[in-house]
Amino acid sequence: MSNPLPRHQRPSRLNRFLFGTAYYPEQWTPADRENDTQRMAQAGMNVVRMAEFAWDVIEPRRGEFDFSLFDATIARMADVGIETILCTPTAAPPRWLTAQNPQWMRVDAEGRRMRHGSRQHVCTNNPGFRAESQRITRAMAEHFQDSPHVIGWQTDNEFFCHFSECYCDACTSSFRQWLRGKYSDVNTLNRAWGTAFWAQTYDDFEQIELPLRNRPTHPNPSQELDYYRFLSDAIGEFQRGQVEILRETQPNWWVTHNGLFEHIDYWKLRGDLDFLGVDIYPGFVEQPRDFSWASLKLQQCRAASGSFIVPEQQGGAGGQLLYLHQTPAPGQMRLWAYQAIAHGADGILHFRWRTARFGAEMYWNGILDHDNVARRRYAEFSQEGRELERIGTKILGTVVDVRAAILTQTDQDEAHATMTLGLPGPQEQTKLIFRQMLVSHWPAGLVDAADSFAGLKLLVVPSFVVMDEELAARLQSWVENGGILVASARTATRNRDNHVSAQTPPGLLGELFGVTVEEFGTLPTPLLNLKTGDETIQVGAGYEILRPRGAQTLATWSPASDGSPHAATGEVALTLNRFGQGAAIYVGSYFSEQNTAPLLALLREHAPIESLGEADELIEITCRHCLERRLTFALNHTGQPQQVRALPAGLELISSQMCGGVLELAPYGVAIIETRL
Repeated sequence: MSNPLPRHQRPSRLNRFLFGTAYYPEQWTPADRENDTQRMAQAGMNVVRMAEFAWDVIEPRRGEFDFSLFDATIARMADVGIETILCTPTAAPPRWLTAQNPQWMRVDAEGRRMRHGSRQHVCTNNPGFRAESQRITRAMAEHFQDSPHVIGWQTDNEFFCHFSECYCDACTSSFRQWLRGKYSDVNTLNRAWGTAFWAQTYDDFEQIELPLRNRPTHPNPSQELDYYRFLSDAIGEFQRGQVEILRETQPNWWVTHNGLFEHIDYWKLRGDLDFLGVDIYPGFVEQPRDFSWASLKLQQCRAASGSFIVPEQQGGAGGQLLYLHQTPAPGQMRLWAYQAIAHGADGILHFRWRTARFGAEMYWNGILDHDNVARRRYAEFSQEGRELERIGTKILGTVVDVRAAILTQTDQDEAHATMTLGLPGPQEQTKLIFRQMLVSHWPAGLVDAADSFAGLKLLVVPSFVVMDEELAARLQSWVENGGILVASARTATRNRDNHVSAQTPPGLLGELFGVTVEEFGTLPTPLLNLKTGDETIQVGAGYEILRPRGAQTLATWSPASDGSPHAATGEVALTLNRFGQGAAIYVGSYFSEQNTAPLLALLREHAPIESLGEADELIEITCRHCLERRLTFALNHTGQPQQVRALPAGLELISSQMCGGVLELAPYGVAIIETRL
């Protein structure tokens, strides 16, 4: 029976909140590991994740399996109440396999074949390697199928983390096979790709090569978009071969994967999984100014998955070769863990238990230092464990409350990438819009275009160039039933084949927005501004001249700042069209650093969104809820005490103190207020 809830509103259905670390017993001596389980239990851990890079330990020679290290480790963990997540170890095949099959190595755009000594070096589209990946998966699954202490699996590790576009013979052959499946005959492909341009017409699928840029000039954008789609479908097929074995062997296991990386449609990838995982390292960006970076990545996972887990949450400074992430200040590691929970995580596993003493990640710090000594990170980790052991049951079963959403779809970002024109795409605008929603303390999030829009009040579509009749109809129906839809420039200007539509923009959405776009162009300098009554709003990177066809004018284009003539001067730039019980607002430009805040303030006049609280912009406020309770999270991303006001009254779960609507947050402090419904 299908689940009637929008996917982004589905809980994970885990039976307890997961808290633990990634663990690598194969990298340590028995003496190093001697006290691990005791210290883990004392810190409140209930799970470890293991074996993701241990193929050579499990199978040192082809067909000779040795599970003794992991059998013993799983048993020792179970003795102190810690369960195990196992990983299929296919991201790092052993040397004996690659030495026998050098033709399986991946090939980059310059024709360079990868070599053994790193990871993700073997092509996942190679039939031989796929067979090997399924063979090791089956061997592990059958060995551990009766273990009561193995609760779930992670497939591989971070698909496409380092390398997404492979140009080996296996990929060329697989791409042709994928195209045959999609188009059936080559003439249909020729029409879909517009091969009449530049004499590209194909007589046979075998003539088709993988698209390459600058060989000598730009590739066919329709072919390139299909290649990106192929990459996503192909890695999903690789994963499916493992997932089917795991489910067939032990139906009680749940299965996940850790991401998120480019050229993967995670909405599709999630279809074979119970829930997704996302790896989060907030020290990657400047804190606290860019605190929303992690929130956005978490929301990308939630939009594809519903509730999720974090298989790798930053546990210290992380770095390799030329960089070292910011070291979390006292309290910040815990803050970042709660940030993930506030955006939908039902499990946190820090990376890693102990910092490696060798290898490419020997300066990627874990909970314990190189010398195996527990210091402030362990103390903070233990504080998390004690708190989550106590309040984890309150978190499970709740989902993030989202009223204001930004639409996301992998196809849109991929289509934009094939022809950016130097203009902002969906991702760039989403970052700005979502950050402004966060600092305004709105109940905000991302929603995939394939999902249901039920429960949303405001939906922003950031320059979705690709549009089809099915999505257009769903958006129209949602607005008719009371939704407020907002779109920015170039929306609905191409079809799914990545051809520019013959319809006047916004094409299939023209009736919904009650407007046509008569002209568009770039604005390399801020020549024009939007005029809304007495207010002036700075424009983004481009302009569109709008012609209302029933829509109300909200803003026009001001004269050029240098006094020169411009086609847009005095023309309509922003419109609102009443449609059924809702409204559709069209922004004839792009969201930018300068205009996002005033544009959202203007939108709020037409789509009243109640803030979750009042606080400084660097205080993050979110809400998770279910039928019985609401949990309001307040997160202080600053190093100074902060006050949060206008919160719901209720029990603050971490301190077990009642909150009357105002609370004081310590530097990097966290609060969770439970309101019973």
